[in-house]
Amino acid sequence: MLRRTFLAMIAVLSMGAAANAGTVSLYLVVDPATTAGAGVANVGSFAVTSTRSGAGSWQLYAVDEATGSFGIAQVKAQLIGTVPAINNRLTQTLYDTADDSGFKAGLTLLRSGTNLNPITGSSELPGTQPFTQGGLGITAGSYATVPAATGYSGTTNGQWGNYSTTLGALTKGATVLNSNRNALFVAEGTYTGAAPVVDLANSFVAYYTNAQFTTSAQAVVGAANPLLSLNPFQVPEPATMTLIGMALVGFVGIRRRS
Repeated sequence: MLRRTFLAMIAVLSMGAAANAGTVSLYLVVDPATTAGAGVANVGSFAVTSTRSGAGSWQLYAVDEATGSFGIAQVKAQLIGTVPAINNRLTQTLYDTADDSGFKAGLTLLRSGTNLNPITGSSELPGTQPFTQGGLGITAGSYATVPAATGYSGTTNGQWGNYSTTLGALTKGATVLNSNRNALFVAEGTYTGAAPVVDLANSFVAYYTNAQFTTSAQAVVGAANPLLSLNPFQVPEPATMTLIGMALVGFVGIRRRS
């Protein structure tokens, strides 16, 4: 009976932490075993764009758990460390329709170039494009859903959210807290010396706050939906661990009294 009570208590604590997570994670995978797209099948003509793996390399991902978010709209990621090679992998494409050409989708605006730190990219301004891609950092997807598109060019990471199974829990929901989130691949590169870290004080992620993709807010350190650099898929969040620790102490006390 006591054991069932304890397990029920942990379940309630876990559900409460998930419901109130409200965070955006911008985190590094250091020395990844494979490229981000190893073994990932194309979705139509859309593939995962990735060339870095092994010792001395890194991959950067973002996960959007912000309360009330409709997906990532902009990223600025400042890295601390010696990172001689940086490849911007934020998703983007140009597409044509039967009536016109050169439309943009994804994070095409204010986009940083190769080997530039910070890594940046933004969606186009509201009302300037016929289509805006939502759900980035929340769900998996591809540009196969762009309405009326007849051809694509200049595409980087035409599909997102599903990455190499070798990376496992590093890039997709594998815990109770994050079972409904898919990461967004941001960048990759190399490092020398100590492994790089994300400079949270000089980084941010903007996310859409309405379904029309016309308003947004920023996740930064100390915001209502704060920016973190921890991988949310590896371990429960610190607040949850604290609650579980308190539950354990209470459980031991109950056992002793019994």
